[in-house]
Amino acid sequence: MSSRQKTPKKPKAAKEAEKQARQPPTSEVLKNVGRTAALLLVAGVASPVSQLNLSPVYGSIPSSLHHQRTMTFAAVGALIGRKGLKRYVSADMADYIAVVAYWTPVIQFLLFPFSGKLGIEYGPLTIESLTYYPLLFLSLYAAADLLDTIDLSQLNLPSSLSEIAMPTASYFTVSSVSKLSAAFLPNIIGTSLYFTRTGLQLLLASISAFLSPSRIILLAFPAILHTLWANPHHASNHGFQIANSTLWSSQNYTLLARQESITGYVSVLESHTDNAFRLLRCDHSLLGGEWLVTPQAYAKGQRQRESIFAVFVLLEAVRLVEPVLETDIPAIPDTQKSALVIGLGIGTAPNAMIAHGINTTIVELDPVVHHYATKYFDLSPNHTAVIDDAVSYVARKSASVRETFDYIIHDVFTGGAEPVSLFTTEFLTGLHELLKEDGVVAINYAGDLSLGSTRLVLNTIHAVFPACRLFRDSPPSDTHTPGEPDFINMVVICLKNDNGLGKKAIKFRKPVKDDFLGSIARHNFLMPNEELEVKYNFVKQEDGGRVMGVGDVGELEKFHKEGAVSHWRIMRTVLPDSVWEMW
Repeated sequence: MSSRQKTPKKPKAAKEAEKQARQPPTSEVLKNVGRTAALLLVAGVASPVSQLNLSPVYGSIPSSLHHQRTMTFAAVGALIGRKGLKRYVSADMADYIAVVAYWTPVIQFLLFPFSGKLGIEYGPLTIESLTYYPLLFLSLYAAADLLDTIDLSQLNLPSSLSEIAMPTASYFTVSSVSKLSAAFLPNIIGTSLYFTRTGLQLLLASISAFLSPSRIILLAFPAILHTLWANPHHASNHGFQIANSTLWSSQNYTLLARQESITGYVSVLESHTDNAFRLLRCDHSLLGGEWLVTPQAYAKGQRQRESIFAVFVLLEAVRLVEPVLETDIPAIPDTQKSALVIGLGIGTAPNAMIAHGINTTIVELDPVVHHYATKYFDLSPNHTAVIDDAVSYVARKSASVRETFDYIIHDVFTGGAEPVSLFTTEFLTGLHELLKEDGVVAINYAGDLSLGSTRLVLNTIHAVFPACRLFRDSPPSDTHTPGEPDFINMVVICLKNDNGLGKKAIKFRKPVKDDFLGSIARHNFLMPNEELEVKYNFVKQEDGGRVMGVGDVGELEKFHKEGAVSHWRIMRTVLPDSVWEMW
């Protein structure tokens, strides 16, 4: 028998009592759970806020190319590598979350001027790797530490499962909050200074500082001062003046107005060169623009503002389509006709409809776009404005009233991606029902005919409307190689009824003086140019042609990334990089 005495085993009850003694009191556990939930909520909301701040410089879709995947990597790194990092890092990582959050607007401001060099592939990833992903890492790291105070043994879970239960729940919470807040934020963005892009960043940083009070927050004071006094992206009067001063000194541009709204960051810019112009911008896209009447332009014969983009004038060609249906009724004058315009832009096409005496209804989702079109681009007040989602409006209207409009103009492309719900068979059928029997629709679509997404949209349009012709707004570039991608603006003009003639039924009368409204741009672009007609063979459904219903929109969304990246590169050739970067 050994001389050493064996340590007597403690009774089970004693073990339980000792374990209970090591557990923190219930009040502290509840406090930690509440603090954990708050940290995860902040990390979740910060995800779409980060994307919102990138979208004016990179566009909403290009900004998201690597976002979700890298979020997952950062979360897994925090939750799996936490134990190994504990020996090297501070005990309470939560103290640094607010510091990172306060410095985020400064880092973005410093890196945005390199957007052209970093490019669309690496720019957003680089910026978020220094801003949002560290915040997410710290939040999940701190949350895991706080959740260690919770004893899951009473749930009788396997040890392996209990170890991953809390980390998994944490990431699921962040991901869910991110998706919910991404859907909710557009409804409140721009409603106050706190609910702007930089305002939300400061608000989240302040909440983080409240959750983890520490003297470490002193490290954030320089960042707070910079955002409030030197950052042109801050939506204050002072920030607006800084942006204007910088734009004027570097590029001879003036920022006339800006507002964050439901569809993105909307602003009005003016160039003060010999060929002066004014533009309406939404995030990293242009909704329209006009050449201004300068002394130099006046000397060349320009007497009014002229549309910069031919496509918006080409949409007016709906008025030039000759009637197909045989009737004994005399031709109806414009003053007895009506038009529906889906998507406003700066109002080039609807203004023309109104000028010709046509009763015009404009459906525009964004109230700021309508306000700026009225204030800065002279949109005529003589129209019916419907500030609403076009899908809801058309569904309501087509269900109660049919054959209402002689003309429909469909112009909703923005940012390299079209709102897919506005190109489904259901929506287009609604437009078809709203057209009078001899009605005409013009649809602005931007895309590449080599892409499946473009072919899908065009086939869907033709499946609803029996006769269509396509016209691009400008000839191919001299540097374009046949067979290479060709991202173009095109106008699809369709009839409700073709009288069995197919696209041969679409003929245009020769414009007269009154059609031009004294505009040089209309002299040049109103009449569709047969040399710019796109020869496209629509494939009928019975012949295997694919169309897109509401349930098929994912097919089109798959192509959005490629289209949005191409659009970003095109926009960078239209305006200098610094103009996009300054907001």
